[in-house]
Amino acid sequence: SVKIEKLKEATHTAGIHKKPKPKFDSNKPTIVILHAGGTIASRVDYRTGAVTPLFTADDMLEMFPEIAGYANIRTHIAFQMFSEDMEPEHWQILARKVAEEVGEGCNGIIITHGTDTMHYTSAALALMLQNLPIPVLLVGAQRSSDRGSSDAAMNLICAANFIANSDFAGVAICMHSSPNDDFCNILPACKTRKIHTSRRDAFQAINDRPIAKVNFATGKIEFMKEYAKKNASKIVKLEDRFDKKIAIVKLFPGFRAEYLAAYDNCHGIILEGTGLGHAATNVLDDFTQHHSELLKKLEQMSKKGIFIAMTSQCIFGRVNLDVYSTGRDLQKAGISPAYMLSEAAYVKLGWVLGHTRDPHDIRKMMNTDYAGEIIERIEPADFVDERFKE
Repeated sequence: SVKIEKLKEATHTAGIHKKPKPKFDSNKPTIVILHAGGTIASRVDYRTGAVTPLFTADDMLEMFPEIAGYANIRTHIAFQMFSEDMEPEHWQILARKVAEEVGEGCNGIIITHGTDTMHYTSAALALMLQNLPIPVLLVGAQRSSDRGSSDAAMNLICAANFIANSDFAGVAICMHSSPNDDFCNILPACKTRKIHTSRRDAFQAINDRPIAKVNFATGKIEFMKEYAKKNASKIVKLEDRFDKKIAIVKLFPGFRAEYLAAYDNCHGIILEGTGLGHAATNVLDDFTQHHSELLKKLEQMSKKGIFIAMTSQCIFGRVNLDVYSTGRDLQKAGISPAYMLSEAAYVKLGWVLGHTRDPHDIRKMMNTDYAGEIIERIEPADFVDERFKE
């Protein structure tokens, strides 16, 4: 008879040939890869067809040895998860680990991170890590690292090149600038959104332009705007306090005052209004009688001590509550305009409330630009470009 022996299940490192780590080179900068999970650290589980988070930071270094050509690499695992599962506490963990690595001495940090909420994390880190002397780049991938079409290798290599060969300091995102393997964009931490579910160039600067472009083929770095520069004399200031009792509430046709009851215990709310930052507050006929109740409810919540700020559902542009009477009525009810993207405003409000509950101080801090989050003048070139017209 034929004896059949069942093979052991392959581990997540199967197929990765372990090589000795490169020796330390004193002529190269040192980059820390801080691993937080996401698609960039995932592979397809061919038993189920699903993408699962399996690779470690060391595994990725084995897969993409080109990174070590730019710098001495240290790797650490912060946690391993898809970014949709992250909580504000995970932002705090990352901020503390970054501050720790900066203190121990390195020339830059790459955080491998899931793409779904990467722009929330980048905004949080930009606010929590004041006075950064080095670059901290969040790098993700839209396609898992074991796929031939993965963007992981290029994004990581461009990030390592940028850290090693530029004088930029601060938090930014490094992702594909087009569907092709030609350039990566270095994107502002607080003015970037994921605007496509699956394209490799899903991340775009909003109301701003990329900080720089990195040519994958030549390695050339082209800066596109002014930026903070590396400064060894700077000492990073960790400001990681955060109040989780906040929410984003999207307004829509038919929105009623009673829907806000679910947020009565919040300390702060970001309203996503229509257009310039509007809400349905005008009573015009029988169908709109309930609009007056919404304005009353917002005023009641504001007087109760819940700080409420207004952003816009529009992708581009900024709120202006002074143009129409609707906006003026909202301001009288205690609503403050937030001149930021909704995601950045949400993160900033939690960060501000972690520092103060005084209404005057909250309003002052929300209107102070700490990390490039405030939308000032928007240049025509910062609006829709040719890629949106494909």
